[in-house]
Amino acid sequence: MMLQRYLFLVLLLAFSHAFADPIQDGVSTSYKVGWYPNYYGLSGPLTCPKTCRAWTGGRAESELAPYDGIKRTYVCKSNKLDVPSPADIDAWLYGNQFDDKTACFIGTPNQQVLVSERYHCLCVNACSGPDLIIRKVYDPVWDATTGESVIKIVVTNAGSTSTLAATDARVFDPGTGAVDIQPVGVLAPGASIGVTFRLGYWVFDPDAELHFTVDYSQKIDECDESNNTAVYKKQG
Repeated sequence: MMLQRYLFLVLLLAFSHAFADPIQDGVSTSYKVGWYPNYYGLSGPLTCPKTCRAWTGGRAESELAPYDGIKRTYVCKSNKLDVPSPADIDAWLYGNQFDDKTACFIGTPNQQVLVSERYHCLCVNACSGPDLIIRKVYDPVWDATTGESVIKIVVTNAGSTSTLAATDARVFDPGTGAVDIQPVGVLAPGASIGVTFRLGYWVFDPDAELHFTVDYSQKIDECDESNNTAVYKKQG
């Protein structure tokens, strides 16, 4: 009996995960997303789940549907509308694709419902590893006791797993060639840490331009290596 209950809970959790909203509410996580047409080769029209599996192998952004007899609603958009836009332009409107219905249902301000069999679906591939980003760069301040500019940044792991190892971050001043590298500790998913740099002069001369890189030594295998930099520019 206990074994049956355990297996039921495992299957229930797996089922819930499989049908959960790919982009979670109130959580800042890195995703790879894109809009894809509901035709793939000679196949179509397709539902959004089938569209995303065909084009990316990922999942369609969705939520539980609040209507009787309909389980889920998927995000779609279309410009293949019978009713032209007031400005007579190529306009896209967002709507819902429900369950196995191969149509995008779009509401309008005058309470019309437009239906299109040609539409694009929002496809999601969640980050499956750590992802370090520079969340914030503070204005530099002058430390009169040491004669240095003090520059602080906030580094966040926006990925879904821990970084597992410590790494580093670098600030570079392209005007002087000055560099400072500081350690960055291990970060759990969603965790942040402050990093403080020091340069032995006032960086506003008269303006400041500073380039930052987190995981400068490339010690962390991230799911997105393209978002590790930030540039600070400000007039003095």
